Amino acid sequence: MKVLLNYFKSYFSTQFHWLTHLLVLLFIFGVIGINEYFDFFRKFLQLSEHSLQRTFRYVLMNSLAFIGPVILISIFQTKDRIIANKKYLVYGFLGVLLISVDSSYYTLKYLDQIIPHEHGYGFYYSCISNLGSLFSIVIPLVLIYFTTRHFKPEFYGVNINKASIKSYLILASLLIPIVFIAASGEDFLRYYPSYKYQSVHISGWTEWMKVLTFESCYGFDFFAVELMFRGYMVVALSRFAGKEVILPMVSLYAVLHFGKPMLEIISSVFGGFALGVMSYKSRNIYGGLIVHLGVAWGMELAAFLLLNWSFG
Repeated sequence: MKVLLNYFKSYFSTQFHWLTHLLVLLFIFGVIGINEYFDFFRKFLQLSEHSLQRTFRYVLMNSLAFIGPVILISIFQTKDRIIANKKYLVYGFLGVLLISVDSSYYTLKYLDQIIPHEHGYGFYYSCISNLGSLFSIVIPLVLIYFTTRHFKPEFYGVNINKASIKSYLILASLLIPIVFIAASGEDFLRYYPSYKYQSVHISGWTEWMKVLTFESCYGFDFFAVELMFRGYMVVALSRFAGKEVILPMVSLYAVLHFGKPMLEIISSVFGGFALGVMSYKSRNIYGGLIVHLGVAWGMELAAFLLLNWSFG
C-alpha cells in the first residue's frame, strides 16, 4: 500500500492545482445536476439501441463532457493550454467517438444477427453484449497502437511487469467491507446478481458452465472500460498533455454512469479520479481492473450466497 500512497502524495504535493480541480468538480456536478433535473439521459438518449441518431447523441453528450474540463484547464492554468494541443484533441475526440459507439450499443446491430433466436436468447444476448466492447473498444485501440508511433512501447498500461499487483490486491481486499455494506441494503437483491438465467436450460450445459461463461463476459466489459478510460485516455494521452488528461477522463467517466443510481454516479467521480492518478503514476491499468473486478464479482458472489444458490 505504501506504493499507492506515494502516488497520491506525489500528485497532491507537486501536481495539484486546487482552483482547476474545484472548477472541474463543479462542472461535473453541474452536468450531473442538469441530467437529474431534466431527466436528460432517459429523454434524450434512450432511443433504439441500433440507431445512428442515438450514437450521434452520445457523441454530442460525451464531447461536451470532454471539452468542458479541457477549456477550464486551459483558462486557469496558463502554462498548460491543452486546448491548443492538437494531438491531444484529435486522439481525445477519437476516444470520445469509441466510447460513444460502445455506450450506444450500436455494434449490437450486427452482433445480434449471430445470436440464436430461441430459448435462452436473453442469456446469449447478455453475454455477447458484454463482449461487444471487443469490437467497439479493444480492437480499435489495438489498431491505433500498431498504426501509430505515439504510444509505444507502453501498450496502454497493459504491461504487467510494471504493475504493483500485491498493492492492488491489498487495496481490493480493503473494499470487502463495502461489498458487505451494499449487500445488507434492502434493494441489493433487486439489482444483483446480474446473472438472472437460472431458469434457462441449455442442452449440455450445467449451471456452473452458464454462470462462469456469463461472469467471464461480464468481467471482460470491465477490462474494456479500464483499457479505454485509464489505459487510453490517461496512460496513452498523457504523452501529449501530462497529468492534465486526468480531469477530462473523470468527466467522461461520470457521464458513462448516467442512468445508474445517483450514489454510483457520484462515487464514479471520486473513484475515477483516484484510478486516474494511480494509472498516471504507475503507467498501468491493473489498479482499476483489480478494484473493478473485485467489487463487481464480490457483489455477484454476495448475491449468490444470500440466495443460497446451488450450481448443479
